[in-house]
Amino acid sequence: MTDEAGRILREAWIVGVAKHYPGEPKPGYVADWDELPAWQRETDADVFEAIERGGR
Repeated sequence: MTDEAGRILREAWIVGVAKHYPGEPKPGYVADWDELPAWQRETDADVFEAIERGGR
């Protein structure tokens, strides 16, 4: 798990929220990487790596 992987996923997440979320999203939905708690950064990195492996 790397910070770089998590940052990439987080950036894509924020773009998706801006595109698909109606109205004003909660601040946590669009918080920058450095504002996230450690557990959420770890989760984002894990999700990125799972996608990269093809969901396996």
